[in-house]
This record gives sequence, structure tokens and C-alpha cells, in this order.
Amino acid sequence: MAEHEDGDEGERETPVTPRELLRGALVDGADPRFPRWLPLPGAILAAGWAGYQTASVDAGFITTLLWPGVAIFLLVTVAAWFGWQLEID
Repeated sequence: MAEHEDGDEGERETPVTPRELLRGALVDGADPRFPRWLPLPGAILAAGWAGYQTASVDAGFITTLLWPGVAIFLLVTVAAWFGWQLEID
């Protein structure tokens, strides 16, 4: 195993579990867990999709915004939140 930087050569490190690895990858406590801008990409994509469907297929804007707009909003927001938490670049 790797040696500690403080010179404790006698102690062995325990293996890193997936939970500890994920917890270490998450954003630290100083950053907000759910910033105010996070739902914006989902809302923009859902409104854009509803506008596209309304213009091209003559579908109702509100009905398209409700379905699949809500699903688009939720999936994009969840993906953006995971990306924000894991700091994926």
C-alpha cells in the first residue's frame, strides 16, 4: 500500500470502497448543493422542444410542454445535478 505523508509506515490503509470514492468526488460543503441556475437547461430544452413540435407538427404548445416536456425537464435537471456534484469537466 502507499505510505502516508506524515511518516506512519506501520499503519496500513484500508481499501477504498465505492461509497467513499463517490463521497470524495462530490462537491465539498462550501459549494451549494442545488444552485439556482441548475433547472435552467432543462426548462430551456423543454420549452424549445415544445416550440419545435408546435411549429413543425402543429401540436399544442401546452400539451407538448406537459408531456414530454416534464420528462425532458426532469432528466436534464437530474443529469446537470449529477454533473455539478461530480464536477465532470
